[in-house]
Amino acid sequence: MQEKFDYTIVYVFGPKRCEETYLKDEPIEWVKIGQTGFRGSIEGITRDDLKDEAMKLRVKNEPKTGIPETSKIFDAFIFPYKPSKTDDSLRKRLCNELFDIENSKNINQQLRKEDEKYIIPAGDEFAYNVRRSHIKYAVQSFDHDLIIEAKGDEEITQAIQICRCNNIDITQETEEDGKEVLANRKPNLNLDDILVENAEVELRDSHGEVVKDENGNPVKAVYRGRNKFECKGVISHSSPLALKFLTDYAGMKRTSINGNEHWYYEGRKLTSYRM
Repeated sequence: MQEKFDYTIVYVFGPKRCEETYLKDEPIEWVKIGQTGFRGSIEGITRDDLKDEAMKLRVKNEPKTGIPETSKIFDAFIFPYKPSKTDDSLRKRLCNELFDIENSKNINQQLRKEDEKYIIPAGDEFAYNVRRSHIKYAVQSFDHDLIIEAKGDEEITQAIQICRCNNIDITQETEEDGKEVLANRKPNLNLDDILVENAEVELRDSHGEVVKDENGNPVKAVYRGRNKFECKGVISHSSPLALKFLTDYAGMKRTSINGNEHWYYEGRKLTSYRM
């Protein structure tokens, strides 16, 4: 991307036939996350304006990258311009909080093995089986950091403008010491801060009911450190494990979940332990 832009537009697009699925916040086969530059003021700019800019400047050229079907832009967000790739940072935050980025690479590699004509190139630009809410959460996380890191009135004003352009709510609260808080978001969950090694967690479904295996026993996992668990001989992160055993024993038909919403420690879901 050229230098001397005022802002960076990060755009999300995927198969045109999947637009309704994306808007319904259901898992979508794949999306590509890319970026382009933007010059000018963002005062009063709308999401549709950002989408139009992204379409005009970059997305029309995307068929040259080997995408095998008609695609459409679904969302666009704006951030301060930085020489480093904002889309990479956003995509990694999205994938690291929900599932390992390697998942996308592995799917690409498998598709290439199964069908030589399937020419979506392997790499980090694609994410699979994500929902619109996942992407919006990653944007909110990114915007939150912009505000926290802002220094001086000018940077704070710009950060608030960006959040509003991205449809991210700004809450204003006052702490006990009188310091104003412009935005609040619960921090990333590091399970090493919560669980000791060999701590036991229990799997529950979306209704909070205990999931039981084929023998009628509650499905439990043991914490092995570094955000990984062991359950029935399988060692992995909380989300893949939860998805596997919810599929096996609770009939879940989803393709991705936040596992920390389903594993409970001492009667509380793991996400409730965020400080």
